[in-house]
Amino acid sequence: MEVGFGCAMDVLLETSRAKHHTELTVYWAHVLNIFALMKGPEVAKYVAMGGRLKPRQEMEKRFSGVYFSVEEVIHLMTEQDRIDGGRGRARIYALSYSWHSAEHPDPTGSTAKTVMKGLEEKESYSALSFVRAGREEGERLFSKERGGKQERREAWGEEEQKWMEKHLQRASTNTLPENTSGFPVYFQNFISLLQRLPDKGRTPEEDALFKQGLGLLSCGYGNTSGYVYFLRCTDVPAELEGVTNKTPYHKRGWTNFESRVAAVKHQNETIHLGPFTGTLEQVPLSPPGFQRLLEEKRPEERTEENKDGFVIRFTNGKEDRPLVANLYRTFVFDTQVRGQKLIGMWGRYTIDTKERGEILGEYFAGIGEQPECQVEEVHLGWCGLNDDSLPPIAAGLRALSSLRTLYLRDGGCGPSSLSALTCLHQLKKLWLAYDSESIAATLRGSYELKELRRALPKCKILLGTVYCSNCVIM
Repeated sequence: MEVGFGCAMDVLLETSRAKHHTELTVYWAHVLNIFALMKGPEVAKYVAMGGRLKPRQEMEKRFSGVYFSVEEVIHLMTEQDRIDGGRGRARIYALSYSWHSAEHPDPTGSTAKTVMKGLEEKESYSALSFVRAGREEGERLFSKERGGKQERREAWGEEEQKWMEKHLQRASTNTLPENTSGFPVYFQNFISLLQRLPDKGRTPEEDALFKQGLGLLSCGYGNTSGYVYFLRCTDVPAELEGVTNKTPYHKRGWTNFESRVAAVKHQNETIHLGPFTGTLEQVPLSPPGFQRLLEEKRPEERTEENKDGFVIRFTNGKEDRPLVANLYRTFVFDTQVRGQKLIGMWGRYTIDTKERGEILGEYFAGIGEQPECQVEEVHLGWCGLNDDSLPPIAAGLRALSSLRTLYLRDGGCGPSSLSALTCLHQLKKLWLAYDSESIAATLRGSYELKELRRALPKCKILLGTVYCSNCVIM
């Protein structure tokens, strides 16, 4: 590896916005020992052999073959573009899931099985073929070595998986297939971040790397690269013995953070496993709004374990609640404020009520209040805007003093919505695109459009259909 390449990667990790838009950030975090990335086929093999996930330190020591070597990751970073004109890249899957107990995130192994099965069923052929091959190899070894029988695991740290070690040791520094197109790269916090061990805790060096890892979590979950996938597993099998934390996925603090930062990704880059809940259809929250969510309390939420009645719960609430709020604040400022010229939502959210409009309006207002804000263009196409949601959004956009171009594309906004835009005196160009030419024609002759033109004399207003804005008002 050339020195210049390493220096460039170190600079990338120090950037605010760029590090959230490339998979190289995640790979370089592995090279620096901040993350430990795993080979999807080897994880599938381990799970099929009956393995229960262990803290990263123990997994790396006993089952080193599950993890990528530094040489393999450098290979993925530098050689993939030569395959199929740059399209033959590996895919990173960052898992968001519910911890089933405070002592162990997956004591029954149900999450691991759900995830590996989901990758086989829901992913592209190249990825699923790798995972399937790993599972089949694990099943073969399990049948050969154990005769299909698994001894009951009685306690944490028991050496019940000793027989697996010889099959999951790293044989060489590079065992990747010649063609890594679609090869699944797996990230899961418990086995990718350095954990606090029951008896030893973390060393000072491990603690420093762990904190760096927390700071880079959003670069995995909220990475807009098309080669980084958000893998959401909402399953909480409350009926299984050992599952002591039965809080639903959508009421947990860390999973709320992970899902909200992942909302910046395209929908086809999110893989959902487990029961779906409508509360996962989220609206961008301002940092103060997210903090209010984390601190919200309701009497009906009070239990013996949740005496304060928090709606969003943490296993370690006193420390994690402010930590997660700060991580979200940093993510929003890094990706939407610092050096950002364009905010494009393009159908990633449904903003079809006054309440949702107010939430998004507060989001824009919070961005505009930052001294570093340089946003010049906002695209709100295919977001379900209507006469109820647009006025509070426009009020929030007013805080973006540098805003020059606004693109609105929705058939639900009628003449009354145009009046809400009269406060945006900073605009130089306003696009109003509608599905129907008849709606556009009605608006062209409306009193509200004339008033909008008077209120924004320096703004070019383009109004027409989605595919052809054929009316330009100078």
